[in-house]
This record gives sequence, C-alpha cells and structure tokens, in this order.
Amino acid sequence: MKKFLLSVCALLSMVGAQAQDVVTHAVARDFNVNQAQIIQTSGDKKYYNTTDVSAIDLDQATGCITVNLGTGTDVFNGSVSGIVFTKKLSNAQGVQIIDAQGWLESAFVKFADYAGATTYHVYVKGGKYADFTRIDDQLIRSYGTYNRADAMGLKAGEYALKVVPVIDDTEVEAGANVVSGLVVRNYNRDGYAHHQATAGIGAYNNDGTLKSDARVLYVSKANAKTVTLEMQVGSNKYETRTGIQSIIQAYEKGVETRPLAIRIIGLLKMDDMPTLGSSSIGLQVKGKGQNMNLTIEGVGSDATFHGFGVLVRACRYVELRNLGVMMHEEDGISFDTDNEHVWGHNLDIFYGRNHGGDKAKGDGSFDVKGTFYCTVSDNHFWDSGKCNLNSNDDEVDYVTYRHNWYDHSDSRHPRVRKSKHLHVYNNYFDGNAKYGVGATTGSCIFVEKNYFRNCKYPMLISKQGSDIHNGVGSAADTKGTFSSEDGGIIKAYDNFMTGQKSFEPYVAGHTTYSKHFDAYVVENRGDQVPAEVVTLQGGTGYNNFDTDADFYTYTPTDTQDVPAVVTGWYGAGRCEHGDFQYTFNNATEDANYDVILDLSNKLEAYISSLVKIYGDMGAVTADPDPTPDPTPDPEPQEGNIICTFDGSPSNSMFTVSSTTAYGDGKITYDGTYLKKGVKLDSKGAICFTPQKDYNMILVLATAKSGRDVKLNDVKTTVSGTENTAGAYYELQPIALTSGTTYTILKGSAESLVMMIKLVEVNP
Repeated sequence: MKKFLLSVCALLSMVGAQAQDVVTHAVARDFNVNQAQIIQTSGDKKYYNTTDVSAIDLDQATGCITVNLGTGTDVFNGSVSGIVFTKKLSNAQGVQIIDAQGWLESAFVKFADYAGATTYHVYVKGGKYADFTRIDDQLIRSYGTYNRADAMGLKAGEYALKVVPVIDDTEVEAGANVVSGLVVRNYNRDGYAHHQATAGIGAYNNDGTLKSDARVLYVSKANAKTVTLEMQVGSNKYETRTGIQSIIQAYEKGVETRPLAIRIIGLLKMDDMPTLGSSSIGLQVKGKGQNMNLTIEGVGSDATFHGFGVLVRACRYVELRNLGVMMHEEDGISFDTDNEHVWGHNLDIFYGRNHGGDKAKGDGSFDVKGTFYCTVSDNHFWDSGKCNLNSNDDEVDYVTYRHNWYDHSDSRHPRVRKSKHLHVYNNYFDGNAKYGVGATTGSCIFVEKNYFRNCKYPMLISKQGSDIHNGVGSAADTKGTFSSEDGGIIKAYDNFMTGQKSFEPYVAGHTTYSKHFDAYVVENRGDQVPAEVVTLQGGTGYNNFDTDADFYTYTPTDTQDVPAVVTGWYGAGRCEHGDFQYTFNNATEDANYDVILDLSNKLEAYISSLVKIYGDMGAVTADPDPTPDPTPDPEPQEGNIICTFDGSPSNSMFTVSSTTAYGDGKITYDGTYLKKGVKLDSKGAICFTPQKDYNMILVLATAKSGRDVKLNDVKTTVSGTENTAGAYYELQPIALTSGTTYTILKGSAESLVMMIKLVEVNP
C-alpha cells in the first residue's frame, strides 16, 4: 500500500486536474470501522468503509482514481494527493474519540470525558517518535462538551495519537484508545523569508521539528501577566522576566538567541495582557538585529488576540503563525523597521477598531515596512479594508506574498512602493471591491498564477491604464488611485481572471496600450520584459529579477487549483479554518467596501469556549526528543572565516565596542544581501584574535566615503576594488599573525565594515 501511495503522489506531481470529480458515495468519518481515506490536493478528505470497497484503481496515464463499491463508483479526476487506510478503534469501552486529524506540522484529537478521569495523558507516535511519546499537558484542554489535545512540532508523515484517562494520578490503560492514519504535512517554506537563510525561521527547523535546545513557553489569559522565563540580557548576565511583554522585551538587549516557541492558548484580550510595548499596535517584538529564533504560535484552532496586534521591529528569524487577530487598534500585524528573514503565515486577520474614514475596518491588516527577506503566506484576510501595505516610502525588498486568501478584502494586495524584488503568486482574490495588486514608486512586481474572482481591478500601475481610465470617478478623472505617485511595473504570468471591471495588458506598437497598461503579460514564465517597456510616469523599467539564476526555488500551485488549495484543509488561515466562521454573500459583498455591521458585531462579541487547561501554566518545557537543526549556522574557528555585521557579529571571534553603532550599508556580495555594517567613526571599533595565520579581506560599503581603516593604530595602505552594482569596496588582503590581538578603527574617513574574510595562509 505504501508503494501505491507513493506512485499516486509521484504521478499527480505530473498530472493536473482534469474533468470534474464524481463523488456520491463517500461517508462520514467513523472511528469504529476500518476506512479508506482519499486525500485531495485541496487537503479535503473523503472516507469509505473498507467493507464497502471492492477495489481502488489508478489510471497511470491520467492520474484518475476510481473507488469501486457495491453501490457504484466514485471518480477523482487527477485531484488526489494520497490515500491512507485507518484502523478502527481497538477499545470500544475506552475513551470515546470524537474527531482526529493531521494538519500542518501538528495533529489533534477530540475526545469525550471518561467517567472518573481527573486528567488525561496523550501520546504521539510517528515521524521522529518511534514509540508513543507523551505530549505536554498544556496541550490538553477542555471545551466543556469535549476535550482536545494537539501534538505540535511534527515533521511530515503519518501519525497516531493515544489518549489515556488518569484517575487518582494513575493511568487507566483499560480506558485508553489509539487513533491512527493522521496525515501531517509541512508548512510551505517557499519564498524570500527562507532565501539564503542559514537555518529555519523561528524556533523550528525546516522539517517542522523544534531546534536543538529550544524552549517552549505556554501563555493563556491565566498567566499572560505572571508567566516567567529566564532571559539573557548581557554577555554573562541573565534575568528572570515576568509577563509575556517583559520576556520578549529582553531581546532588545541583543544577546538572547536561544530558540523559543511561545505557544498561545485560547483568547487573549487587552485586559488579560500586561502593559504592551506599542501603544498603537500592541504586543511589541523587538530585537537588536540578532538571530532571535523566535516563534509565536497558536495552539489548536482558537488562539486569538482581541483588541491588539503585533509589531515586529529590528528582528531576524522571527515567525508568527496559527493566530487570529481581531478588533486591533491600528495594524493587525506590522513588520516595521530593520527586519530580515521574518515570516507571517496561517493567520486569520479580521476587522480592527472602527476609526472612521479609510480606517473604518482598522488600519493595515498586515503591513510590511523597513523589512528585507520576508514571506507573507497562507493568511486569511476577512473583508479587510487596507490589506497589505508594502513600504510607507521606506526601504522594503525581497518580499513574497503567496497562497493568501483575500476574502472580500478591498485593496492593497499588496500596495507596493520602491521594492525591486516582489513576488505575488498563488493568491486567491475572492470578491475584492477596489483593486488587487498596486504598483507605484518604481517598484518591480512579478504577479504569477493567481486566481482573481470578481476583483474589480486585478492589477493597477499608478497613473496609467485602468488606474486613470477607470480607477477613480469618471473616465475623465486623471488623479488615479495612488496619490499621483510614479508608477511601478508589473510582469504577469498565467493568472486567471473572471468578473473584473478592467484589465489592460501591454500591447506592443499600440497607440494607447503600449503606454496605458496594467501589466506586461508573458506567455512563458522565463520570458523577459523588454527594456523599452517602461511606466508612463517615472519611466521605470522591469529588472527581470525573476529570471535571475539566484532566484529562489519554489513549486507553484496550478492556477486552476488555487481556490481549492487556498480554501482547503491545509490552506490559508488557522487550523480547522479557526473557531470563528462567517459566510459572505457574494451577491452583495463582492462590490461592497463598507463595514459589514453583522460581522463587526460578531467580532466585538467573540468569546472563547475554552474551559480548562490540564497542564501547569507556570512551567517551561522542552522538546522531549530534540532534533538538531539540519542547517545550523556554524562559527568555524578552523579554515577560512567569514564574519558579517548585519546588526551584530556573525562569528564569536569578533567583538565590537559598547560604543559602536551600526549603519545601513545595503550591499550585495556574492549574491548575499547585507543591510547593516559596523560604523567606524570616532567611537567604532572591532577586535579579534585569530588562532592561525590569515590574510584578511575587508569589505566596506560605498555608502560611506572611507576606503581605508586603522589596524592596530596603523593606517592600511593596500588598494581596493569598487563594485558599483553591489555597492561595496573590497580591500586587497592584509597579512595577520596567529595569536595577535587586532583592533580595527576609523581610517582617513568614516567607513562601514560589512564583512571580514579571513583566508588561511597554510590550510
């Protein structure tokens, strides 16, 4: 059967969806019988009792799966990603299983109360767990009419969960039950956040397991103000911090890098929280440029921030996932200022507070400002007004927007300024009253394989095409949608549109549409935009970044499958699509950009059904079977050494003085983008002691005029080479002696040291 499943998966990687499925004989999930589970590409599942199935046939040519039953046949035309057979519960007298499913790097089981039980122990088996391994008690909760347990940090695979009732501190094995066949998938890590990253983003490895030595902190309304955790605040200094905001604030000292997963349980409202770091947004996550290895994630389907959002600033390797955000004061999520390698995904983002005008639905839902190497993916935006601002005239670049569900959201999907490397793909634009992607201020955007359903203007370029032909007011209106900003340029490939008011592609040689166009549409992904194609206002051409050899590797979803995948079981938003549901009336809401009062009232009145958490909310836990990071960030002391200074030294051999500041150099060296470097002014200094003889190569940013430095008070006299495209100046090698302590200071003029390379003399 495993070979059959693998053959199905391999075949379906080559065969797309064909004709419509014909499914009329599937039954409900039943844990008391053996069942075949058909998993569709959307993540949805169909179940068949094995006693009813005579055969399951695979057509190798088409990928068609036929389920043959005594009562007829069901046909899946190229829409199946896997088949799993699940055994019935072995213990009819044990804990009653209500539901159990695998999701993204997690699996859950819902079960009824067991007579006399005071608590429960839940075990997981599969993946890295060869035997049943107990999960943290905090992951087991009561919702009054049922209990639920979530196993987290799972790599892709098939899992089993075992529920054991506990009476008088003793496990009742006779009451235990095991549910199997739970299919877990990995989160999709395609996108710029992981491009050139040296490890997984956040507290997790790229395979979904916790990083080695990761700590796990559980936060609910019961302990958000009182939870404690030891945090590093100096080179050899540690403090016990109290409250979630104070714990996170310790990262501002710039030295705490131990992986930490903060797991949110249930509903957190403003009154439940300590004083928050951002008065306008809420919970502030702020670092000092170090790799923070921090994940803030929800447990299950109901983790929610109500009345506040999250501000991420000066962070690297930070992840937000599986959370709901509603009725926030300003932005829901804001990646704001000096962030790199950050990732926000599988979030449900609802209305913010009504402040009237263009903030009637709150301010930005998920804005990205001052950020590089970022992915915004798999999020569900519920009737947002201003969805995704990309740059408020600040520097933002290397950002991916993919597999988001823009569910009746109005505009800014995203609204882009300046960014030269912006990838928007596989998003579901679902009834958008104003516009989809907006390009301004010299930006370059690749818009690929998106599905636009009743999106008024799928793509707009400021001051040309649909933006001034139809965008605001009458046909004679020339103001445009984007405050008369210069245009940015869009390359579009293989997008599907239906129900749009206007889309004007570029037409070579045409009097109007060679100037007034919404995008340059290509027939093949690798086609480049010609140099003569430029925006009407600003004269911006497309840089063809998407065809460069160093563009990241990714696997896009076929365009016609985007709605099913994005809205499917493993799709956008929280686990199980969250605990808050609202159905939009397309007939009235596709074109409506006003607040839906009924939705707003329901969000304001939202309450949690969580009754009890079985575990100790004062405890800090660790992974019972930690997995080393498969892609660690080494600090070699032998062989060649490279140290960058993108907010802090990347190698522990090097130290900077306490008075040293960092400055924006923004260079690209050997395909790697580095934003910050050490500012060698009157206060700046870099010290190190090599343990071997090396030749040292200094890489300086051209953003400052300095082209030499002082090495142990002697001004360097070697020449260098300027790389204009990379914006750096590289000095010729300087000989260093083993065991000697070196101090690098300001030379003839202030400089920015972006990188130091030590090349071993006698390797």
